[in-house]
Amino acid sequence: MFSIPQTPGVYILVFYLAKATSITFDRKGTRHTFPKGWYLYAGSACGPGGLHERLARHQRRISEGKNMHWNVDYFREHALLCELWYCETDDCRFEHHWAQTVADLMGATIPIPKFGASDCKVHCPSHFIHLPARPSTAVFRSQLSSRGLSTTVSVEFIAEPRGKRPTPGLQCEYLLGRRFLEHRNLAIRDNDLEPSKWTSLAERRPARLLAETVAKEMKVSFPKLKEAIKFATAVETLIENCGESAWSALFDPKRPQTRKAILSLSRTSDVRQRHRINGVIEGKFPSVAPHSDDMVFDTTSFAEVCKRLARARGSLGKLLVHLKTIHDSMIVEEVRLLSRLCRWSVDLLDECLTKRGTPSPALPDELSKESVLARVRSKAVRGRAVGKGRGALRLIVKNVWDFEEMMRRGLEPIAEQLQVTRSEIERIREIASQIERP
Repeated sequence: MFSIPQTPGVYILVFYLAKATSITFDRKGTRHTFPKGWYLYAGSACGPGGLHERLARHQRRISEGKNMHWNVDYFREHALLCELWYCETDDCRFEHHWAQTVADLMGATIPIPKFGASDCKVHCPSHFIHLPARPSTAVFRSQLSSRGLSTTVSVEFIAEPRGKRPTPGLQCEYLLGRRFLEHRNLAIRDNDLEPSKWTSLAERRPARLLAETVAKEMKVSFPKLKEAIKFATAVETLIENCGESAWSALFDPKRPQTRKAILSLSRTSDVRQRHRINGVIEGKFPSVAPHSDDMVFDTTSFAEVCKRLARARGSLGKLLVHLKTIHDSMIVEEVRLLSRLCRWSVDLLDECLTKRGTPSPALPDELSKESVLARVRSKAVRGRAVGKGRGALRLIVKNVWDFEEMMRRGLEPIAEQLQVTRSEIERIREIASQIERP
């Protein structure tokens, strides 16, 4: 509580109600029944003491000498206060924006019209929202961003609900990692160190010391927390890039995803992330895991170009050695055709590098996404050598497909990367030429 500033701001109280409860709200005996679940109350603190005094008040109960004033005070007596979300701002109209944002979250309903919004000047239906599942600050920040609002949201953890049903494994791991991420946000806010200084978990680094403190607080080992941090970071990356839909895709109990698939997708481009997330939601894919047939932009740095070319060159080198043992004319013909397409692809990539800043050269039909995908899926000719050739083609032509978008995003090669790329191009040309020789 001491880290909450005494400045004006807006806030959200995150409550958990363990069972359906009937609550009396005033001396008249007005009663309302609330279903089990999570409740978010949006408010503002623009008076003396600011956020610190207001949120300290909301934590107290009547047994601690608290005077009942607002409807939420009565609700507080029956519900568990789990989290405080807040943002420092002099513009208390943000209360309205935050309430609207919460109301738009998936599954949100209004239990009582005008609850907490009786004095709202823009006539919000309510500032008190019910959610069937625990809310995520990553989702909330994503929704704020989509509205063009500041995503600076600080979080204080107050209590954890305890129930008969344990939280599903992946969600439990996310919540554990999220606790560290939110503590780190507060540490970055309250310290003079650059945010980049809080990324490494190496020994004696600030983030490591903080993580050890959180691990002790949560009564888990540091290695377990470290893995949870990695997973939570992956989830929040996907939510940041894909919006609230990512949450429903990742944690849908009817279509459970694996930890490995989520981590793998988080390391790809935002375009591919949206492609897989939307595909799962629409029922096109069973898993969010990236697939080799995802013919979408998927480059996050120019270093990936160097790695793809190196892998392709290695495959072609093995193919050249294996070719000497092949006596099937159909396989030899297919391998030589794939080799020519590989050489054509590196020629186009070389041209792209030379003419950076201008539109990429036109892609021939033989190297279009549709044609390449059809060729690598073909079952007319099979064999280890054919597989090597197809794998090399996909790796090389992917760089050509992604090149223009890479330049648009500013993923330019540094001098060393450019040198490595041109070297790999020359080596691929040489190997491909040897494969093509009768």
